Amino acid sequence: MGSKKASAALLDPLGLFDARELVRIEERLSDVESSLKRLEEELSIVEPLVKLYEEYGDCYLEKTWVKNKVGDKYYYYYLKCKGEGSIKSIYLGKEGEALTIYNEVYKPLITMARRISELKARLTDLANLRSELRHYAEEIWKVSDSLRETKKKVESIQ
Repeated sequence: MGSKKASAALLDPLGLFDARELVRIEERLSDVESSLKRLEEELSIVEPLVKLYEEYGDCYLEKTWVKNKVGDKYYYYYLKCKGEGSIKSIYLGKEGEALTIYNEVYKPLITMARRISELKARLTDLANLRSELRHYAEEIWKVSDSLRETKKKVESIQ
């Protein structure tokens, strides 16, 4: 606690700022930076899901049929994905198994991958905000240093 008071006195010798608040801001900023670093590390682990979402997030289920020699219709399901100028077709199977794959694997996986992708975008925003906050904190430190130097000069003149 004593070091915080000493830090506060060093930060703002003229009492123009609430120096304790400056120390708290610096502590919070450090906490935010370490939290962002942990988030970045954790999101890098699931990076393959983000790539999966980028590649297969825009797919839809398509049901097609084929007639056999007797004239009976058989239905098959494909995952149709828009790619670079073309559409990929991924065979999922017959009705029961295809719907299970689509509903129990593809949909939840893509939902999770989309959320991770959104988290990455928010993390980038937070990192930019962190940089701005760090810049403002550095400016406050510079002003504080200038005030301290000015106070020393004034005291030496008197």
